Amino acid sequence: MLNTSSPSPLFDEEYDSTSYDNAKKRNTSMITSNNPLSRPTLNKVNINSIERNDSNDDNMLNFVYEFKVILLGAIAVGKTSILSRYITNEFTTDHKCTIKNDYKIKIVNVNNTTQAKLSIWDTCGDEKYRAITRQYYKDAHGVLLVYDISDRNTFDNIDLWVEDIKNCAPADCVVTLVANKSDLNDKRTVTYQEGKNKATQLGFLFNEVSAKTGDNIFLLFGNISEAILEQFQKNKTEVIKEKKDIKYLDELEFNNKREIKKEKKCC
Repeated sequence: MLNTSSPSPLFDEEYDSTSYDNAKKRNTSMITSNNPLSRPTLNKVNINSIERNDSNDDNMLNFVYEFKVILLGAIAVGKTSILSRYITNEFTTDHKCTIKNDYKIKIVNVNNTTQAKLSIWDTCGDEKYRAITRQYYKDAHGVLLVYDISDRNTFDNIDLWVEDIKNCAPADCVVTLVANKSDLNDKRTVTYQEGKNKATQLGFLFNEVSAKTGDNIFLLFGNISEAILEQFQKNKTEVIKEKKDIKYLDELEFNNKREIKKEKKCC
């Protein structure tokens, strides 16, 4: 379903790592609200038509989509490092544990035909903040559920996060199980196949990455962007089909009533 080749030709990206407050002062194109409860679901993805003056440019994009993706997982699995690597292509060992949930914005061109604005939320993995973090599940289009391949406990506790996702996130939310720190292969306690099997069992996508080296980071976000768009287009098709079915039934009912009236007149 997803393109497994190198993402470089598919994702022509720009980023704005400015905080929300500073973004408002600079009048950037970041979203107008940082309230997670105001974000659209997959069935209500924000679409803005773009008018183009140059019709000869084959690379012109037709629509802008806005997707919300959240990073979940235990403390120190590398969620912030994954986000930092994706947004600025940098890695630092000086990260403090995330306490205040934060987000970054990145514009991606999916399949070189569709533009999407990713609002990526970095959440706290501490148990005492889980109640707050759950508020961010609502209206999420995608979830990156991260564990550390060198820490078995972070993998064994995945089901606790899955339960939260099932209870709090939209039913059609796209979820990717992310095995981080593949650079620590000599300290590995969770095999690649274990992670892959777990993802298959849960019906999730799967990627093994390294925030430190950058391995598969862009592919990870590329894959989930494609999957979210594919899910939205599927939902849109089903809604259109449902509307057509309703219209057909309405017309059928109308015609039946008209035939009944004709029969009564004949009598």
